[in-house]
Amino acid sequence: MARVLLVEASPLQRWLLCRQLRALGHEPLPCDSTAEALARLAESRVPLPLALVAMSLPQDNGFACGSALREAGVRAVLLLADVPRATDAWWARSLGLGVADGDATVLLRPLPLLTLQRALRSALADAAEVDDAQSA
Repeated sequence: MARVLLVEASPLQRWLLCRQLRALGHEPLPCDSTAEALARLAESRVPLPLALVAMSLPQDNGFACGSALREAGVRAVLLLADVPRATDAWWARSLGLGVADGDATVLLRPLPLLTLQRALRSALADAAEVDDAQSA
């Protein structure tokens, strides 16, 4: 399927999300910080279509990390939140994060596998549309 950049500071959450991504046929590229994610992205020979980013990171937040990854070429960024806040989805959309339909902008944990699968499918479809538009 796709290589997915995963930015999560918690080792337990990183392990769980990697297992979920593999179960769905994706290749997770786990990182624990924005700096590591940007370095991994820079060394990647193929553009990465998708990143999952935790809202709570020790050095920055998910909004800053997601924005930096979008600027570095990641086509779709989905945010992971532990605590639902009404303003998170609004902020994410205003920064160009999430997916076009807005349903999967911020994913709330615990994250059921089916919810993750739907969000990834939507985000990857959006990333493919961006690729098609850029190549036309």
